[in-house]
Formats: sequence, C-alpha cells, structure tokens
Amino acid sequence: MRSYLKFLSRNKLYTAIEAVGLAVSLAFVILIGSYVVQQYQVAHGTPDWKRTFVLGTNEFIGLTYWDKEELEMNIPEVEAASRFILTSSSVLSFGGEMLSGETGTGMAVDPDFFRLFPESRLLEGSLDAFQAKDAVLLGRPLAQRLQQIEEGSLVGKSLRIGENEYVIAGIVGELSPFFSPVDLLSNIAMNVPAEKAFNSVGSVMTMFRVRKDTPREELDAKVSALLETNYGPVWGDQLKGFQTWRMDELFFCDKVNGMVRHGNRMTIRLLSLVVILLLLSAIFNYVNLSLALSGKRAREMAMRRLLGEDRSGIVRRQISESILFTAVCFVASLVLAWLLVPTMNDLLSTQEGQIAILDDDVKLRFALTPGAVFAYLSGILLLGTLCGLLPAWISSRYKPVEIIKGMLRRNSKMVFSKVFIIAQHVLSVLLIALALVMEMQMKHMAARPTHSQVANRYYLEFDATGYDQMKLLKDKVEQMPFVKRIGIGRGLPGMISMVQTIKMEDESRLSVPVILCDTTYFDLLGLEVLEDFHHPRLHSIWLGETAFRTAQVSDSSTVFPRKFGINGARAEYIGGIFKDIPTRPASADDPGDPHASVIVSWPEELFFAHCLLIETVGEEKDYQQQIMAAYHEYRKEQFGVEDQPWRYGFLRDLYRMQLEPVRRTVRLMELFMLLSVLISLLGLLAMSTYFADENTKQIAVRKVFGSDVTHETWRNVRSYMILVGVACLIGIPLAVWAARLYLERFSYRIEGYGWVFALAAAISLAIAFGTVLWQTLKAAKTNPAIELKKE
Repeated sequence: MRSYLKFLSRNKLYTAIEAVGLAVSLAFVILIGSYVVQQYQVAHGTPDWKRTFVLGTNEFIGLTYWDKEELEMNIPEVEAASRFILTSSSVLSFGGEMLSGETGTGMAVDPDFFRLFPESRLLEGSLDAFQAKDAVLLGRPLAQRLQQIEEGSLVGKSLRIGENEYVIAGIVGELSPFFSPVDLLSNIAMNVPAEKAFNSVGSVMTMFRVRKDTPREELDAKVSALLETNYGPVWGDQLKGFQTWRMDELFFCDKVNGMVRHGNRMTIRLLSLVVILLLLSAIFNYVNLSLALSGKRAREMAMRRLLGEDRSGIVRRQISESILFTAVCFVASLVLAWLLVPTMNDLLSTQEGQIAILDDDVKLRFALTPGAVFAYLSGILLLGTLCGLLPAWISSRYKPVEIIKGMLRRNSKMVFSKVFIIAQHVLSVLLIALALVMEMQMKHMAARPTHSQVANRYYLEFDATGYDQMKLLKDKVEQMPFVKRIGIGRGLPGMISMVQTIKMEDESRLSVPVILCDTTYFDLLGLEVLEDFHHPRLHSIWLGETAFRTAQVSDSSTVFPRKFGINGARAEYIGGIFKDIPTRPASADDPGDPHASVIVSWPEELFFAHCLLIETVGEEKDYQQQIMAAYHEYRKEQFGVEDQPWRYGFLRDLYRMQLEPVRRTVRLMELFMLLSVLISLLGLLAMSTYFADENTKQIAVRKVFGSDVTHETWRNVRSYMILVGVACLIGIPLAVWAARLYLERFSYRIEGYGWVFALAAAISLAIAFGTVLWQTLKAAKTNPAIELKKE
C-alpha cells in the first residue's frame, strides 16, 4: 500500500482528476439516491398502503361528503374510511388573543382517521373526546404557541377558528408521513352539507382501507358501479370515468389537492437516469486513467511477479487499492453531499414561489441511519471492485520479461482507453443536447400567449368571506396614487380552479372552466374579444370560441337564465365570444379543458371570488410593497393577525412562478451536464497529457525526418477528433430519444428542435478540440535533439 500512495503522490494531476470526478459524482449519487428512496418511503409510508385507496376520477381526486357512508353501507370489503377537507387556520382566537397558525391550514377529518392511519398518535387527550362535533386536535407546533398564552393543559379549552368555536380534545404528534403538515385536525361533522346530494365533485377527499386479499379488479368494479348509481351516467361521462387510486398511485399523481404529499415519477426517473450517467462518466474516467497509468507501475508489478507473487495476488492488491481510493473519495462525497442538501432542496422543490399553499414537498434529508451506512459501505466495496477490476486484470497479464526488455510500451495500443473516451463523450453529447432542449422548452412555455392583458396587472388572492371583507381592502388599495382600477373576481388565464357543468337546452352537459368576476375585473382581464353580442354586461357569460362552438348556441341565445349560476354568480345572457385562453399552467401534462368561460356578475353575488385584480401605472417593486403593507394593515385591523395571502404578485411574475418547478429541474439538469462535461474534459486532458508524454519520442523522430509542428499537431489531434466524432454519432440518437421522452410530459411543447442535436455535437467537438490541442501542441513543439538525448 505504501508503494501505491507513493505512486499517487508522483502523479498528482491524474490523482486529482480521478478523485475530483469520483467524489463529485458520488455526492450527487448520494443526494439523488437518498431523495428517490425517501420519496418511495413516503409513498409506502403507512403499513397498509397496498390496500388503502382514495376515490376519484380520471380528471381529479376527491368527490363529495357522502361517499364515505355509501362505501361503508354498500361495499363490505371496506374496513375503515375517512373524509378529508382542507380548512383554514389563518385566523385563530385563544385566551383573548388573536394569532395565525403555523402553516395557515388544517384538515377536517372523521374520527376514523386514526383507524385508517394508526401511525398518527395522540400526545395528549383522547380520541373519545374527538367524537364531539366541535372537537379539534392541535398539532404540536401550534400547541406550543398556545401554551405560551395559557400555561397548563390545553385539553378542554376553547379555540375559535374563523367564525366557529371549538373545544380542544387533544394534541396530535406526527401524522402519517403521507400528509402535509397542518396546524390542527377538526371533526368533519362541523362541515356537514345541508342536504344529501351528489351534484358537485372535488370538495371532499375520501380514503378507505379494504380487507386483505381483496382483488383490485373486483373492488374497482364495485366502486365504479356505486358511484355511477349515485352520480348518474352524465357525471360519469363528464368526469371521464370514476376510479380508485392506491396510496402509491396517489403519491405520484398530479391531481392531488394539496392535503397529501406528492412526488413526480417522471422527475425521479429523469434524475435517477442522469445521476447514473454522471457516475458512469466518473467511473469511465477513473478506469481510463488507471489503465493508462498501469504502465507506469509495470516495473513494480514485474518485480513482484519475479519475487513470487502470482497473478491473483496482483489482482487482489490493485482491487484493494481501488477500494481504498474509493473509500477516501466516498468520505469526501459525504461531506459535499451534506453541504449541498439545502441547495438540492431548493432545486427539487415543486412550490411555485410565493404561493402560500401546503408544503407538500418531500424534503431531502441527509441520512446516516444504520441502513444508509450499510448501503454506503456496500457501495464502496462494489464501486471499488468495479473500478479496480479491469486495471488489475490488465496489470496481471503483463509478462515480466517484456517489461524488463521495454517491449510493453511498444505493444500498448490503449484500446480500452479509446473505448472509455468514446463512452464519456457519448454521455456529454447526450446531456448537452438534453439540457439545451429543456432550456428551449422552458423558454417556450414562458412565452406562451394568454390572449389577455398581462402588463400592469397585480393579482391578490386571500382568505376572505363575502363582499364586505373584500371591499374593505379594495377601498384601502384604491387610495394609492399608482392604482387606476380594481376588480373583484376569481381566476386568471392559466390559473382557473373552478369548473361549471352547463345543462343546455337539449339536456346535454358541457364542462366549462370558469372565471367569476365583476365588470371591472372583466375589463382588466383584457380578453381578445372576437364578437360582442351587445347584451347587458351584468349577468352575462362570455364563452371562448371552442366553448361557444361546442355548446351550439347563437348570439340571440338568452334562454339560459340561472343555469350558468355558480357560487352566487348567474348569467342570463351570452355576452360574446373571446379567443380561447389557456386554463392550466404551461407546464401541465394535460392541456386542460378548452371550454373556458367568464361569468360577469355583481361583486356582492360572488360568494368565493376572493381575489383583487389591480391595474397599476407600472410594475415598480415599491408598488407591491405598498399593496402588501395595506393588506397586512387590513388583516391586523379586521382579524388581529398578519398572515400572508394565498397568491400575490404582478401577473408576469405569477406566470413565471408557475414555471419555477420546471425551471429548477432544468437548472439541476444543467448542473449535471456541466459536471459530466467537466469530468469528461478533465479525463481527456489527462489522457492527452499521457499520450503526449508517450508519443514525444515518436514525434521527435518524425520531425527529424522532415515533419513539422503543424503536421504533427494535426495528426495527433485528428485521432482524438475521430473518437469524439464516433461519440457524437452514438450520442445524438440517444439524445433524440431522451428529448422526446422528456417532452412527452408537456402538453404545450416545442417543435422543430432538430438543430439542437447538431449544436450539441459541435459544442462537444469544439471543447474537446480546445482541450486536446493544448497538450498536443506542447508535445509537437518539443526540440527533437533534447528529446532524443533522453534515450
């Protein structure tokens, strides 16, 4: 081992390149590997995940309040079930003081929640007390805040949430890891609808556990039949079919409503693939350099063979040296991984900037559990063996006689090194092309037209009940000198969260994503009106061109009084037609329903239109600061708390924030691409240095016989360019396949991007040429007389 350490110290450049490449790539393997494992741990976080399901449709998760009792009465396989409704905890009153919750959110659940998820346990109180209609269970962080107001046990004390009074039944510890953190759990009995009806969907999520060995096909058939009976065939057709989602399926579903954590299977697969390629690049680099340098230790191996060490001993020695080197690099990679955890969490986040929603991300944690340590040690042994096996096998085949006679240098053709150089550059071309495609796709989505006004529009969405509360903030903001007009409504192009099913004259139904607003809000939207039917603006519905064409109505159709009503808004006239607007974010995998509409009504009639659209004279940062200051002042005056709104910002910033999850993935991919290219180039630099050193004598002889610097430089550079060219021919088809696979996840995607692959090949060739030229030119300029004197 001492001879190995001495050898490394004599070849510092090669050692540094091997160590840096391996340590950096291992750090990201540890991070991404931990992230993937932790994602699947959450997806399988409850012991009975294989037989726990949620009701939904092919469109979204969640139906109505009454599904739980229908399941329990009609499907005997159901063991336990619970409903879930997302609630607000932004305004709390306790002990005479007003405060806001830690997360601003809570969940209304059935007491059976604890049967369904027994890993969620009470720290204080009793589940019997939670049976009461007005019972509430506090999360530990909120309980600690309340105990600062009143000492002693909180159980039995009163807590006001919004307009409702509750009694604290206990304190709950960590919920199942499947759920996002919330401030409290309230009894869902407080949210019972006035009548039992199956006329709306999406408001309640119902999860249930079935008996062991229940066939999935039979379960799905029974559930679908029950739901079709309750909701009717029309609802089933509109929602594109009812179905169940198992817990792991729900975790990787993009239709989750925020109460549960979720992951992106496509992103996990992409990151896993890329980080494996990055590791392969580092391994190729390590093996390549080890093979090249094995000749420098040939005399040492020859002496060991002459002193009696057999071939198996040479193999064991070099594999043990490789494992030692890998272990040192692994320790360095662990330190680097620990330092990079915050950065990686930022890059892996799916949150859209300022939007104050539940934190449903699965955070990356640096794990040093017994299981993780065992995996790390196994990885060191496996990786060290793989990296050292080929160089050890090559070294064991050296014949001592050939080494002593100096024949090794003449016989060495470095076939393996050329193969590894090609493999490394295949990965580089692949990642360069993929990074360019991802960057183009992101810019393409950012430039998607909304067919509406974006400039000088500020949007503020917050927790408010009724027009009176909205008007208080509206009046306060209207006094600002830079504010021109303010409208009240809900929804924007690309951000429509409400859907109305229209019952038309022929009894057919049309599902319509809808924006609710008053007349000012409608004007501020700045939709591209294609035709105005000149009916009264109030109580009118404006249809996108696709919705108008599908509904088969005319400009004189005023025969739908109140049939378009939703959340208090009603439409008696078809006001006109506007150019279709997007209904979902540009990054969505589903383009969404194209049948967009806008209902214009009195603001007093809009029950849940809790958004202000503000026209400003510009988009200065100071304007946002003043608007937010007015918002916090309003919340303090009315509720005694200063909480954050749900969504706020200038429209161009909000559209940009919608793409933040994609942007972070692109930045992560670009980071991996740069690392892969850097590792490849460092390896190419080391190999060109090695080959230049090996070929110096040959170049000197050629120059003696009439060759010049230019000819020798080009002759040696050309051999590398041929290798990189072969890598491009292999890498481009792989890049085309990977790009298509990536773009499939987007409904709004780029076309005509074939030139990107030619650019990726050109970039790879240019970088490789510049890297090799330096060392080759240095060798070609060597004085033949000086070099030949060394022999």
